[in-house]
Amino acid sequence: MDIVALYIGSLLLGSIPTSYLIGRLVRGVDIRGYGSGNVGSANLYEHVGKRWVFPVAAVEIFIKGALPTWVALYVLDIDRSSAYLIGPSLLAVAGNNWSVFLKLQGGRGIAVAGGTLVALSPFLAVACAVIAIGGWKITKSSGLWVLISLLLLPLWSYLFLDNLNLVWYCFGLLGIVVLKRLSANWMPFPEDMSRKRVLFNRLVRDRDVADRTGWVRRIPEGSS
Repeated sequence: MDIVALYIGSLLLGSIPTSYLIGRLVRGVDIRGYGSGNVGSANLYEHVGKRWVFPVAAVEIFIKGALPTWVALYVLDIDRSSAYLIGPSLLAVAGNNWSVFLKLQGGRGIAVAGGTLVALSPFLAVACAVIAIGGWKITKSSGLWVLISLLLLPLWSYLFLDNLNLVWYCFGLLGIVVLKRLSANWMPFPEDMSRKRVLFNRLVRDRDVADRTGWVRRIPEGSS
């Protein structure tokens, strides 16, 4: 029963739409209708205010992401080699991406995923952050480098860590993030682009179009 409660709690905790709540409370807006439509820090930065990004990121990393794994490790005393440890981490990310409180819409889960990695393996968390942030600093393409960092996680897990469950977790995490990018909060495909092109942009650029500035700064018609 403890495991079941942990899994359900992880999903519900991950489902708390932090950026959506801040948008509603601070500016009275539903950020799903702005910019990328993503319920995450980037959209919050553009349409609510940059001051809110850091507290939201802290909540998503340490509470939504790391806390379920810490509870599993230090409260339920689940061993780090146990396959049971994969569940709460993946469910927290899935809850964030398909929130039960927002009709299965949500964010991309990167901050929450980072929190799960902090709890599961600080080495993987640092390796992922270095590649993603370093690549973004050089190319200014965050979507591409986040994808590359996630693709490399199973390899790092296999080569440097003696824990097969971490390898499977990294594959699961990659699958969740890729699926979320492709579904993009159930947004319809642009009529003036081929479906293949849109899917490529979603997977590699994490947006529907090549123009990032126009994409993230979109506002609903009639809004000022």
